[in-house]
Amino acid sequence: MRHRQENLTVTLHWLTEAGEQTTTVVCEDSPPAQLLPLLLTGCGLPLHDEAGQTRPYALREGSADGRLLHHGTPVSAHGVRSGSHLWLTERSVALRRRCLVGLPDGSEATLPQSGAELTRAWLLQLMALLHPAAHESELERLARRESPFGYVSKRPHCAVAPSPTGDWTVATTRADVATLLNGARLFPDAPEPLRDGDRLTLGDYGPTLTISMLEG
Repeated sequence: MRHRQENLTVTLHWLTEAGEQTTTVVCEDSPPAQLLPLLLTGCGLPLHDEAGQTRPYALREGSADGRLLHHGTPVSAHGVRSGSHLWLTERSVALRRRCLVGLPDGSEATLPQSGAELTRAWLLQLMALLHPAAHESELERLARRESPFGYVSKRPHCAVAPSPTGDWTVATTRADVATLLNGARLFPDAPEPLRDGDRLTLGDYGPTLTISMLEG
Protein backbone atom coordinates (compact mmCIF):
# COMPACT_ATOMS: atom_id res chain seq x y z
CA MET A 1 0.00 0.00 0.00
CA ARG A 2 1.40 3.38 -1.01
CA HIS A 3 1.67 5.92 1.81
CA ARG A 4 0.71 9.53 1.31
CA GLN A 5 3.43 12.11 1.62
CA GLU A 6 2.82 15.06 3.93
CA ASN A 7 4.11 17.78 1.59
CA LEU A 8 5.24 17.97 -2.02
CA THR A 9 7.32 20.68 -3.69
CA VAL A 10 6.21 20.92 -7.33
CA THR A 11 6.55 23.32 -10.25
CA LEU A 12 3.13 24.67 -11.17
CA HIS A 13 2.35 25.99 -14.67
CA TRP A 14 -0.70 27.84 -15.95
CA LEU A 15 -1.67 30.04 -18.90
CA THR A 16 -2.84 33.65 -18.88
CA GLU A 17 -3.31 36.27 -21.59
CA ALA A 18 0.36 37.16 -21.04
CA GLY A 19 1.46 33.59 -21.77
CA GLU A 20 2.77 30.72 -19.67
CA GLN A 21 3.28 31.39 -15.96
CA THR A 22 5.23 29.20 -13.56
CA THR A 23 6.04 29.05 -9.86
CA THR A 24 7.29 26.60 -7.26
CA VAL A 25 4.73 25.64 -4.62
CA VAL A 26 4.74 23.47 -1.51
CA CYS A 27 1.39 21.71 -1.17
CA GLU A 28 -0.15 18.95 0.86
CA ASP A 29 -0.43 15.52 -0.68
CA SER A 30 -4.18 15.92 -1.13
CA PRO A 31 -6.67 15.18 -3.91
CA PRO A 32 -6.93 17.85 -6.64
CA ALA A 33 -10.46 18.64 -5.44
CA GLN A 34 -8.93 20.02 -2.22
CA LEU A 35 -5.87 21.61 -3.80
CA LEU A 36 -7.53 23.42 -6.68
CA PRO A 37 -9.28 26.23 -4.72
CA LEU A 38 -6.01 27.12 -2.99
CA LEU A 39 -3.96 26.97 -6.19
CA LEU A 40 -6.51 29.00 -8.17
CA THR A 41 -6.54 31.72 -5.55
CA GLY A 42 -2.75 31.78 -5.36
CA CYS A 43 -2.46 32.06 -9.15
CA GLY A 44 -5.13 34.74 -9.36
CA LEU A 45 -7.30 32.72 -11.74
CA PRO A 46 -11.08 33.31 -11.85
CA LEU A 47 -13.20 30.72 -10.08
CA HIS A 48 -16.30 31.54 -12.14
CA ASP A 49 -17.07 32.50 -15.73
CA GLU A 50 -19.02 35.58 -16.85
CA ALA A 51 -22.31 33.75 -16.31
CA GLY A 52 -21.38 32.94 -12.71
CA GLN A 53 -20.82 29.26 -13.42
CA THR A 54 -17.91 27.45 -11.75
CA ARG A 55 -15.00 27.00 -14.15
CA PRO A 56 -14.05 23.29 -14.51
CA TYR A 57 -10.36 23.40 -13.64
CA ALA A 58 -8.13 20.35 -13.42
CA LEU A 59 -4.57 19.37 -12.60
CA ARG A 60 -2.53 17.63 -15.26
CA GLU A 61 0.86 15.97 -15.04
CA GLY A 62 3.83 17.08 -17.10
CA SER A 63 2.18 19.32 -19.71
CA ALA A 64 -1.00 21.26 -20.52
CA ASP A 65 -2.37 18.23 -22.36
CA GLY A 66 -0.85 15.66 -19.99
CA ARG A 67 -2.52 12.98 -17.90
CA LEU A 68 -5.54 14.24 -15.95
CA LEU A 69 -5.27 13.73 -12.17
CA HIS A 70 -8.45 12.27 -10.69
CA HIS A 71 -10.21 14.79 -8.45
CA GLY A 72 -10.67 12.44 -5.50
CA THR A 73 -7.27 10.74 -5.36
CA PRO A 74 -4.18 12.14 -3.55
CA VAL A 75 -1.69 13.40 -6.12
CA SER A 76 1.05 11.02 -4.94
CA ALA A 77 -1.18 8.11 -5.92
CA HIS A 78 -0.79 9.34 -9.51
CA GLY A 79 2.99 9.15 -9.21
CA VAL A 80 3.47 12.85 -8.48
CA ARG A 81 6.57 13.48 -6.37
CA SER A 82 8.56 16.49 -5.22
CA GLY A 83 10.15 17.94 -8.35
CA SER A 84 7.19 17.02 -10.60
CA HIS A 85 5.65 19.54 -12.99
CA LEU A 86 1.90 20.09 -12.76
CA TRP A 87 -0.31 22.12 -15.07
CA LEU A 88 -3.36 23.97 -13.82
CA THR A 89 -5.80 24.02 -16.74
CA GLU A 90 -9.44 24.13 -17.61
CA ARG A 91 -10.70 20.69 -18.57
CA SER A 92 -11.32 21.88 -22.13
CA VAL A 93 -7.56 22.33 -22.60
CA ALA A 94 -7.41 18.64 -23.43
CA LEU A 95 -8.94 19.64 -26.77
CA ARG A 96 -6.21 22.20 -27.44
CA ARG A 97 -5.12 22.34 -31.04
CA ARG A 98 -1.74 20.97 -31.97
CA CYS A 99 0.40 23.04 -34.30
CA LEU A 100 2.51 21.33 -36.94
CA VAL A 101 5.24 23.10 -38.88
CA GLY A 102 6.31 21.88 -42.30
CA LEU A 103 9.84 22.56 -43.53
CA PRO A 104 10.69 23.26 -47.20
CA ASP A 105 12.15 19.75 -47.59
CA GLY A 106 8.71 18.26 -46.89
CA SER A 107 9.33 17.07 -43.33
CA GLU A 108 6.86 18.05 -40.64
CA ALA A 109 6.96 18.20 -36.85
CA THR A 110 4.54 18.97 -34.04
CA LEU A 111 5.58 21.99 -32.00
CA PRO A 112 5.83 21.68 -28.20
CA GLN A 113 2.63 22.71 -26.40
CA SER A 114 4.63 25.53 -24.81
CA GLY A 115 5.48 26.86 -28.29
CA ALA A 116 8.86 27.53 -29.90
CA GLU A 117 11.14 30.40 -30.82
CA LEU A 118 12.19 30.04 -34.44
CA THR A 119 15.88 30.50 -35.18
CA ARG A 120 18.16 29.25 -37.95
CA ALA A 121 19.86 26.79 -35.59
CA TRP A 122 16.57 25.39 -34.23
CA LEU A 123 15.11 24.84 -37.69
CA LEU A 124 18.26 23.19 -39.00
CA GLN A 125 18.43 20.92 -35.94
CA LEU A 126 14.82 19.97 -36.58
CA MET A 127 15.68 19.15 -40.18
CA ALA A 128 18.66 17.08 -39.02
CA LEU A 129 16.34 14.95 -36.90
CA LEU A 130 13.59 14.60 -39.50
CA HIS A 131 15.54 14.46 -42.76
CA PRO A 132 19.34 14.05 -42.32
CA ALA A 133 20.06 14.01 -46.05
CA ALA A 134 18.22 17.31 -46.58
CA HIS A 135 20.10 18.76 -43.61
CA GLU A 136 23.49 17.89 -45.11
CA SER A 137 22.44 19.38 -48.42
CA GLU A 138 21.25 22.57 -46.71
CA LEU A 139 24.56 22.95 -44.89
CA GLU A 140 26.38 22.73 -48.22
CA ARG A 141 24.07 25.40 -49.67
CA LEU A 142 24.69 27.59 -46.63
CA ALA A 143 28.44 27.30 -47.17
CA ARG A 144 27.91 28.49 -50.76
CA ARG A 145 25.54 31.24 -49.52
CA GLU A 146 22.74 29.77 -51.60
CA SER A 147 20.43 28.60 -48.81
CA PRO A 148 17.23 30.49 -47.88
CA PHE A 149 18.07 29.64 -44.27
CA GLY A 150 20.79 32.27 -44.51
CA TYR A 151 18.00 34.84 -44.13
CA VAL A 152 16.79 33.40 -40.82
CA SER A 153 18.21 35.21 -37.79
CA LYS A 154 20.54 33.37 -35.43
CA ARG A 155 18.69 35.08 -32.58
CA PRO A 156 14.96 34.44 -32.06
CA HIS A 157 13.40 35.45 -35.36
CA CYS A 158 9.82 35.05 -34.20
CA ALA A 159 7.85 32.89 -31.79
CA VAL A 160 4.92 30.52 -32.34
CA ALA A 161 2.94 29.91 -29.17
CA PRO A 162 -0.49 28.80 -27.91
CA SER A 163 -2.94 31.27 -26.47
CA PRO A 164 -5.05 30.62 -23.34
CA THR A 165 -8.02 29.84 -25.62
CA GLY A 166 -6.17 26.96 -27.29
CA ASP A 167 -5.46 28.77 -30.56
CA TRP A 168 -1.93 29.50 -31.83
CA THR A 169 -0.27 32.81 -32.65
CA VAL A 170 2.93 34.05 -34.23
CA ALA A 171 4.72 37.16 -33.00
CA THR A 172 8.02 38.93 -33.43
CA THR A 173 9.77 41.56 -31.35
CA ARG A 174 12.06 42.61 -34.20
CA ALA A 175 11.86 45.23 -36.92
CA ASP A 176 15.30 44.49 -38.39
CA VAL A 177 14.31 41.12 -39.88
CA ALA A 178 11.15 40.27 -41.79
CA THR A 179 8.57 37.72 -40.72
CA LEU A 180 5.87 37.27 -43.35
CA LEU A 181 2.51 35.64 -42.67
CA ASN A 182 0.91 34.70 -45.98
CA GLY A 183 3.07 37.37 -47.63
CA ALA A 184 2.22 40.19 -45.20
CA ARG A 185 4.96 41.45 -42.89
CA LEU A 186 4.30 41.21 -39.15
CA PHE A 187 4.60 44.29 -36.97
CA PRO A 188 6.77 43.96 -33.85
CA ASP A 189 4.90 43.03 -30.64
CA ALA A 190 1.64 42.44 -32.52
CA PRO A 191 0.73 38.73 -32.36
CA GLU A 192 -1.27 37.34 -35.27
CA PRO A 193 -3.45 34.20 -35.15
CA LEU A 194 -2.29 31.13 -37.06
CA ARG A 195 -4.71 29.01 -39.07
CA ASP A 196 -4.51 25.71 -40.87
CA GLY A 197 -2.77 26.20 -44.21
CA ASP A 198 -0.99 29.45 -43.30
CA ARG A 199 2.47 30.08 -44.73
CA LEU A 200 5.19 31.63 -42.58
CA THR A 201 8.24 33.10 -44.34
CA LEU A 202 11.33 33.93 -42.29
CA GLY A 203 13.35 36.72 -43.86
CA ASP A 204 12.56 38.58 -47.09
CA TYR A 205 14.05 35.71 -49.10
CA GLY A 206 14.02 33.08 -46.38
CA PRO A 207 12.37 29.67 -46.20
CA THR A 208 8.61 29.34 -46.09
CA LEU A 209 7.11 27.08 -43.42
CA THR A 210 3.64 25.59 -43.76
CA ILE A 211 1.33 25.56 -40.74
CA SER A 212 -1.11 22.75 -40.04
CA MET A 213 -3.56 22.50 -37.14
CA LEU A 214 -4.82 19.28 -35.59
CA GLU A 215 -7.58 19.04 -33.01
CA GLY A 216 -6.86 17.27 -29.74
